[in-house]
This record gives sequence, structure tokens and C-alpha cells, in this order.
Amino acid sequence: MTEPEPQSVSAKIAESRRPFHGKAALEDPVVRSRFRERADIILADLRMLEKVGVLFTPFLEIGAGSVQRSAALINNYPVDGVATDISQQSLRDAPYVLSMLDYDQAPMLISCDAHNIPFLPNSFQFVFAYQTLHHFENPIPVLVECYRVLGKGGHLFFNEEPMDSRFRRLLRAKRVLSHPPTRMQRLGHYLGVEKIFWDDGKHERLLGMTEARFDIDLWRKALRPFKLVDVEINRKLKMHSNLEKPTLNAFLSGFIGGNVKGLCMKTEGDAVTGNFRDRLMCIDCKLPQLSRMADKQLVCGNCGRAYPITDEIVRMLPEQLEAELYPQ
Repeated sequence: MTEPEPQSVSAKIAESRRPFHGKAALEDPVVRSRFRERADIILADLRMLEKVGVLFTPFLEIGAGSVQRSAALINNYPVDGVATDISQQSLRDAPYVLSMLDYDQAPMLISCDAHNIPFLPNSFQFVFAYQTLHHFENPIPVLVECYRVLGKGGHLFFNEEPMDSRFRRLLRAKRVLSHPPTRMQRLGHYLGVEKIFWDDGKHERLLGMTEARFDIDLWRKALRPFKLVDVEINRKLKMHSNLEKPTLNAFLSGFIGGNVKGLCMKTEGDAVTGNFRDRLMCIDCKLPQLSRMADKQLVCGNCGRAYPITDEIVRMLPEQLEAELYPQ
């Protein structure tokens, strides 16, 4: 299998330009409903994870968007953590979403690239992502970074990701979901099979974003660094597999595909110690010698690199990517 190319700069630019909702998050009933639904989904997942002994602090969210999931976590559990997204615009929604959900605590906010997470190794106990990994053509470099910043005994959790298959590609061909949906598409949604017969990534692709569909081989390779892997494939069939063992579930997962939810544990490295905020590192020199200057920037005491702070969001990108995404 040929490994996909990394996410293109043009796709990163498109991701960084996702819109700022602002007061619309408070006033638009559709936006409010969507944010509340996402907060409810993670709270249900957290209750399940709590039962199997997953520790949630400190946490790191990849692809946090408008921060509703990190907000739900930090306001319902005695935890601390950081929400990251390449879109500074999306992160600006955080205070509005907190107000809408009647929350008062916010995580640390960092606008960064998931290929370059600005923390030292072994900094977090819990790393999670929803509807994020498929925005990269190749999830492997992102999951390598997640593995790096996790401490020994820490967990990676992801949900609402796709597993593709030849069977699905054959059934859907080039058909895509329309807006508004057709009568047949509404029926497919009611039966829970709409994504088998229609692809749902047209809108994002038109905006220049990546909408990838990983098959079981790529998922297997991406999760291989983790020693304990439990993946649930397909919301209706709920097949569980570690993807590696040649079991019936693994075969059916690769053949049928569907939504993917996974819990993976890191069993090597060092345990998490200290405050994760003290482990924030410079993207250039990889040292945690950052000082806040006049509330407008973080400055590295070793190499002098400055990172801007806007609306309490720290933007930490490699210099070339910073120039491409934020030329101003």
C-alpha cells in the first residue's frame, strides 16, 4: 500500500479559515443545537471511558474547533488541559460557546498544527479528537505526535472518523449527499445508511479542505505504535477489534467499514509529571523556555522566537507555515 502524502499547505490554509461564529453561537438555533449535541456526545463517551479507568487530566484536544468538547470535559470533571486547532478563528468561539452551555471554565487555547504539537514528550494523560483525523490525507504523522506527547499509561481516544472499504466505494461510486437532501437521502439517514450510498464530504472539499477516507490497512498502520488498541467499527454493528489479529470482526470491519471510535493506550515512555503548562515548548528549538511579554506574545528565552497572543489564544506554528497562513 502506498502511503498517502501529508496534508497540503493549501488544505491547512482552508482549515485555518474556518469561520468565527461569535454571537451566532448564542442566537442561531441550528448552531446552538449542533454545539449542544457535540457536548452531549463527548459527555456520554467520557462516562464510558471513566468506567474502564481512563484518566482525563491533563488533557489535550486535537482539532478542537469551537471548543465545545474541551469545555464539556473541563466543566464536568476536575481536570485541566488544552484545546488546539489550526483555525484561530474557530478557537475565538470559546467564550461564546461557554456562555451558551452555561460553563465558566475554559481550557488553555493554542492555535497550532497537529503535525507540530508544541509540548515536550510525555506531557498529557489523555489526548482526544473528534471528526479530525480524516482532515489529513495521512493520519500517521498526527498520531505519531499524539503518541509523543502522551505519557506512559496515557490514552488516545478518537470518535466520528470513517473507515472506508472497497465495498463502500463500489456502492456509493461518485454520488454525494446534496443540500438539502433528496427524499432518498432522507430515507437513508433515517435508516442510518446514507454514508454507504453517498459521500458526505462535498462541502468541505469545495472549500479546499481534505476529506480523506481511510481503509483498514491505513488505520492498522497508524495505530501500530500503541500497544493496547480497542476500535469499534460501525455504529449499528458495533464490531470491536484491535485491527491486527485475523479475527472475523477484523475481516468484517475491513469489508463493511463505517464510523470508527477507538481507545488506545501508550505503555512505554515516561509517566506524566509536573504541570503541562510548564512543558509548553518553542516550535523552533524544542525547549520549554517561554515567557509571556505584555500579554501580547510568548517569547522563547533560548532562540528569541515570538508567538502572538490574541483573545487569549496563543498561535504557535512553524515559521514557514505561519507566513503562509497568516501573512499579515
